[in-house]
Amino acid sequence: MIQNGDLFTVNDLKESVRQVTDARYPGCVELPVQYADRQIGLYADIKSSAINLDSSIREAGFKTTYRFSYDYNIPGLTHDEIVKDAYKLEYFYQIECDFLRRNKILFHNKRLDDAARVSYYYAQYIWAANPTARFDYVKKLDMYMDWGRVLCFLLGVGFKFHPRDVYEFVMNFNNPNLNDAEMRAERQKQQVFKDWCARHNIDTGCLVLSDVNREKLRKIITKTDTPYFLQLLMQPFKKR
Repeated sequence: MIQNGDLFTVNDLKESVRQVTDARYPGCVELPVQYADRQIGLYADIKSSAINLDSSIREAGFKTTYRFSYDYNIPGLTHDEIVKDAYKLEYFYQIECDFLRRNKILFHNKRLDDAARVSYYYAQYIWAANPTARFDYVKKLDMYMDWGRVLCFLLGVGFKFHPRDVYEFVMNFNNPNLNDAEMRAERQKQQVFKDWCARHNIDTGCLVLSDVNREKLRKIITKTDTPYFLQLLMQPFKKR
């Protein structure tokens, strides 16, 4: 089991996830893997809203070289594996979060403590493997108090959200410091844009788009973005 301060490999990470999630929590009927399969099943027809958005844009006839999905560098892992691991770890978070809200006391069970710590180091592994994705904010998350946001990070990466949208999903959309009015405003902002896109036959699914990517998508749909032929000419330079 990975401990605080340990250096670890992807195999150590996988083994730690296995050790944490190989049994149900005392008093719970459902196993972590069953919880994960159930959550994945809820989105079986979506797979990845980011990938679906890219397809939706092409199918609607809008031309762009920009992609809202993102293939992360995740040595030894797959995106699907990250999603399943995140949900297996979320099983323990769901048990703990109600207790925390009621009592404001950290971790009353070693398995929960282990699950939070493994979740945090899982996110650290992805951050270290993707230095250009600007994931520095991950190191500022508290492994215990920000456990829910850490899991959001894992799911955002697993579902191939663009790095900007992962940030929006983790740091703004799921910000526990927002009051009820601010939270409603944040969700309303996303819903209004989602509805506007739908009127143009573009489905953003469950994506939480950043300000930058909402503006980018608006320009693509209204055909006010950089002309497509210029985008094609600029691609080799962007890769460099």
